[in-house]
Amino acid sequence: MSCPCGNSVEFEQCCDVYISGENMPDTAEKLMRSRYSAFVKKEHDYIIETHDPETRSDVSMEEIKE
Repeated sequence: MSCPCGNSVEFEQCCDVYISGENMPDTAEKLMRSRYSAFVKKEHDYIIETHDPETRSDVSMEEIKE
């Protein structure tokens, strides 16, 4: 199955390597694609962890889950 981010690569070889913590995204595009995939896969902690630390307190887990 291709990755939810829109790449034709399978999720496990694409965004999951970032969401799982195996690697860190090295471009803004990869970060945003991985955050979208995390949303689709309901990996809410990753979304919080990768949010800008200066505004992280403005984001709630409940809002992300909705």
